[in-house]
Amino acid sequence: MRKGGFPSDGHSDDLTALKAALDGVADIPLACFPVTKLAERACELQRLSSQLDSIRATTMAAIESAAEGPEVLRELGFRTAPQMVAARTGAKVEDVRPVAKAGSWLIDFPLFARAFADGILTLRHVRDLKALDKPRTRHGLLEAQGYLVELARNGDYRDFCQGLTYWLNAADPDGEEPKEQVAKTGCTMTRHSDGSVSGKFHLDPLSAAAVGTALEDEAQRLFNQQTEEHGRADTPRQRRGQALVDLMIKGAGVPGSATTTPLVNLVMGWELFQNLIERLDDPTIQPVEVDAKDPNRRCELIDGTPIHPNLALMTMAVAEFKRIVLDTKSKAIDVSVKARGFPPWMKEVLLVEGRGRCDSPACGAPLSWLQADHIKPYSKGGKTILANGQLLCDPHNKWKRDLHQDDAA
Repeated sequence: MRKGGFPSDGHSDDLTALKAALDGVADIPLACFPVTKLAERACELQRLSSQLDSIRATTMAAIESAAEGPEVLRELGFRTAPQMVAARTGAKVEDVRPVAKAGSWLIDFPLFARAFADGILTLRHVRDLKALDKPRTRHGLLEAQGYLVELARNGDYRDFCQGLTYWLNAADPDGEEPKEQVAKTGCTMTRHSDGSVSGKFHLDPLSAAAVGTALEDEAQRLFNQQTEEHGRADTPRQRRGQALVDLMIKGAGVPGSATTTPLVNLVMGWELFQNLIERLDDPTIQPVEVDAKDPNRRCELIDGTPIHPNLALMTMAVAEFKRIVLDTKSKAIDVSVKARGFPPWMKEVLLVEGRGRCDSPACGAPLSWLQADHIKPYSKGGKTILANGQLLCDPHNKWKRDLHQDDAA
């Protein structure tokens, strides 16, 4: 069947068997599965999907790296493998091209390629890793393959992104990364014939946090106003668009533009902060390396987004400082209050502890949705203390209350 290590006439046997297997899986009636088995099935299918992406990537990379690849593609009427696949399958070439690029890039990163083939890394993981491959970071990226694969294996995607940015900031103590982020900051707007405008913008993390906080707060205000007046609200996309307009008008000097919400909440470890200040006076001082797991060396937004210390310098001149003491496990010293609801300062501590995440696993709710909630309900004797506090988004908090009501019934 094989000559010189390459498939001959039976080259499609493996795909025929794969299609038959997929047809068999698709034909199994799902009604016979309990929900727990369906959940396991859904997770395994996701991993298998990543493995299939890996096979697609290596296949297209093999086409383009083969000596006769370009010539054969031209004979078929195509310039590239993604163009050929898109034309023959009805897919968008924009959806196929990243797969081919991932396959070509992974040739130099065998541990990433193996993890992709095993379903540990998804195509999205690979694209994020590829974005870190720059001349000043390539050597470090090659050495850190095992560490970064473990990040993906042991956490959800948000944990992976956080760890990835911390790794990049630690690998770039001279601050080239924030310089690039600031240099990319920009906004483009296109006016159409009907007078409408569309556009896009790119912001560094600190600017993005400020804009995002302002937009979400204003959009939430619109939601409250619309539901109170009309019993319903516009879509989130529509509300954000209106919020952007409202903020622009307020910023132009219309009364009522004051806001009490800090636009940027930056969390920085004390050791890192001291080192940063000392280096302003003496640049020869060795920078302290950032570390996501060390409270003294954290540098991130309150939602856990890592920030390069050099970029954080932008906030120093206008910042208001608050001191929150965390132990080695990133837990705050507990304080009790005689109140049913958590006061704002206590919610802020929970946000720092929880890095701005809903405590429900894999929930990606935005920061503006989060609420301070009693782990043991107040109605059942739960105290308003940090040890009994958790962050839940509004939907999960309501769901939890519904569960308690059902239990009581």
